[in-house]
Amino acid sequence: MIKQAIKLALQKAKLNDVDLIVGGDLTNQIASSNEALKDFMVSFLGVYGACSTSMLSLIIASCFVNSSMCKNALSFASSNYGSAERQFRYPLEYGVKKKQTATTTVTGAGAVVISTKNSKIQIISATIGRVINADWDNVNDMGSAMSYAAFDTIINHLKNTHTTPEFYDLILTGDLSEVGSNILKDLFLQEGIELKNYQDAGNIIFDNKKQKDVYCGGSGCACLALTSYGYIFDQMVKKKLKDILLIGTGCLHSKISTSQKEKIPVIAHLVHLRRV
Repeated sequence: MIKQAIKLALQKAKLNDVDLIVGGDLTNQIASSNEALKDFMVSFLGVYGACSTSMLSLIIASCFVNSSMCKNALSFASSNYGSAERQFRYPLEYGVKKKQTATTTVTGAGAVVISTKNSKIQIISATIGRVINADWDNVNDMGSAMSYAAFDTIINHLKNTHTTPEFYDLILTGDLSEVGSNILKDLFLQEGIELKNYQDAGNIIFDNKKQKDVYCGGSGCACLALTSYGYIFDQMVKKKLKDILLIGTGCLHSKISTSQKEKIPVIAHLVHLRRV
């Protein structure tokens, strides 16, 4: 999937290669990314930010291009349902029944090329998140924990840029799910702010009402990457959206840490995109 996403992104950008590739996935030691990049003779920065990896890699890649350290770069993120379940919860063969608050890891890979050349979509700014202790240890409801990181990053971005939520046509989080996205809206309401232009990629990529087996919605590195690099970018090109915020959210735990009853650290990274 990663190879296909990279090749397709390069093809759409009419490039044979790029100066730098930045990306990652959910497997231990980002093994899937390392395996895929063996076929590309390009400098590679492997990163891990759990489900926030898509925005983390996009921010890093854009910094290299913006600082003129390279002319172009490619950012990607990938996740797989089977490997994520085995690594963070239980192998699928166990047949363990999931809680209704759980999410379903999206299987896929998304990639995007960042260049100094003019394009219809421009990266305006980014806000790098902080590691937040949400005092949460339930791996069957990670959307609730990540909502606090999303809130912290979005609030900091609004303060730093002197903007309000109404300035943006869309505020899109990565994978808070039905439960977590409602908590995020409640957190803003406590600050006297109503998020009218807010959606979550985990609620878009699946039809939660018809697809009961996805539980509370989608999650994983690919959830935001596929939703934004595909559907949302298409909406921007069609001039249905102009200014949007993409917020990648991630739980920075391991199976060992949660087995030892440790709290789950969470983080969120934000990128502001504009159609020009």
